[in-house]
Parts: sequence; C-alpha cells; structure tokens
Amino acid sequence: MSDLPSFETLARRADAQLDELALAVAAEFRPVEAGAALAALDTLGGELRVMIAEADGTPAAEARACVELLGERHGFAGDRERYDQPDNSMLDRVLARRRGLPILLSVVYVEVARRAGVALFGVGLPGHYVVGHFGAQPPLLLDPFAGGEPLDARSPDPLVRPWSPHETAMRMLNNLVASFQRRGDIAGAIRAGELRVALPAEEPLAESLRADLRAMRARLN
Repeated sequence: MSDLPSFETLARRADAQLDELALAVAAEFRPVEAGAALAALDTLGGELRVMIAEADGTPAAEARACVELLGERHGFAGDRERYDQPDNSMLDRVLARRRGLPILLSVVYVEVARRAGVALFGVGLPGHYVVGHFGAQPPLLLDPFAGGEPLDARSPDPLVRPWSPHETAMRMLNNLVASFQRRGDIAGAIRAGELRVALPAEEPLAESLRADLRAMRARLN
C-alpha cells in the first residue's frame, strides 16, 4: 500500500479524486498496492494523450480514442460470468483482470481520461453506470461494460449529468453491501456500510444508511 489516505479521510475531502476513493475502498478489505494501480492508470493516461494528440481534437474523436485504447487495445469489458463477485468492485483487481462491474470500468475510463485532459465523467443511470464526454452537447455516452459501445443520449435528460467522486463511491459501496450480504459475509457488509456513512449525504439518506447499518450490526448479536 502506498501513502494513500484512509477512506474516511478522503470522504471528508471535497477535492478527493475518484481513483483514490476507489482504491481506499479496496484497501478496507485486503492489502492493496495502490502505487502500482495508480502507475497503471498513469501509463494508460499517457497512451491516451498520444492518441488524442494525433486526433482532430473534437469530443467525438476523444471519445473514440478512449474506446480504442481501453475497450479495444486493452480489452476492458464487463465480467459477465462473475458479475456479482466483490473483486469486480475493487479497482486494483479490475485494472489487473480488465474485467469488472460497469461502475468500476467507468472509473478506469474517467481516471485515464482525466490524465489525458479529456472531459469524461461517470454517469449514474437507473440500473446502470456509464461515462459521458461532456465537451459535446448532448454528451457522448459510452458503455464501458460493453467495451465502450456508444449509447444514445436524449437532450435534455436530467439523469445525464456528471457524477461526483463521492456519489460514485457511494454507489460502489451500495454494490459491495449487497454483494457481501448475498454471500452471507455480514462482517464485510457491515464494513462497507460503515464506509457509506462516512460519505457526505443529505440527512434523509444519511439516516437511512445509519438505520441499515444498525440492522446489519444487529444480525451479529
């Protein structure tokens, strides 16, 4: 593990980056080589910068470069065989295996794009998580789970907006709580639930998360 701050520390920071939050989540459940994972993202970001420099500079060209690099050259795509495995919610494992949940694959796209100066952000949709290039209007949506396949964006659509790193971390933890519960791993579910309550949230949601955590803890008694 590198000098990555704890998840609770990052959760309090308004400027926390998505890659750090995702790696800090993983580090709560097992040892993580965060430095190696960040270096892998840096390398991919460097490759994308080269591709962007050779393109025409339009949002469409930048989006296409992201797909060519991550979906085609490096083969990042959804894990359809082990979809619900907790490893698919761990950024370091997703970088190593090039397989994961939609939200973690989107983290890879967003963080590689950020390193190349591309305006790509995560977009949480009902039942799915994708990325969008917000340099275009309407945004250019890509589905990392499907290897970067383009999606149609209705304009205007209030659901199609950039998600903050903290919002994305909350959804990642929702997935982990459910995944651990389905496996009967109550301790894992509780730890993921504890991380959720560390994130900023409006009071109705915060109270719901605290109540859910109390209910999980009660199952151990």
